[in-house]
Amino acid sequence: MSENNDFFASFFELKNDNKENILISNTNYVKWLKEFTLDKKGFYSSSWDYCEEELSEYDRKRVEKLDLFYEGIDNYATNNYIYPNDYSYQCFYKVRLDNFGFEIGFIYGQGIDFFFRKVDIINEEDFIDFNDVMNNKKQDNVDEINAALYYLSNYIKTAYESGIPLEAIQNTIDITMKRIEVKEDINVLTRKK
Repeated sequence: MSENNDFFASFFELKNDNKENILISNTNYVKWLKEFTLDKKGFYSSSWDYCEEELSEYDRKRVEKLDLFYEGIDNYATNNYIYPNDYSYQCFYKVRLDNFGFEIGFIYGQGIDFFFRKVDIINEEDFIDFNDVMNNKKQDNVDEINAALYYLSNYIKTAYESGIPLEAIQNTIDITMKRIEVKEDINVLTRKK
């Protein structure tokens, strides 16, 4: 990309109220991430907090947008019922663009620090296709999930309107969810054997 195009893209990104949509609307930011991490596995958004002079102004501004990039992917994933991996104080999505795989997420504790790391693509199904994100492609199962949730929501509303206390409805949902979780845990354990 020429310097003029970079200038206008940066200017437009700064002027846009919905900045995360700019970052996910094309491959520019992903290409920058790939280039920026040629000599490293990844980075945290706070990696240069005490040594900003090690980054160019151009790279520093893009590092600072890592949270917006995550937010754009998270919004897409939420709308498509794709849930992040959540392990011991970190939450992330696996994303791929062609043969470039990466994890984008945050680590939490006393604060939140966003991270990016390159990963090998072993199973494409484990990854969100960035082309789908850019094109805001609705995943195949979204309509089915929306229909089922609409049915469930109406059923709960009908139960409440018939006089069943909210606490009883919530308690029943909680018990059902615990049973499902136990069943899932058993299934996972039996698959490992």
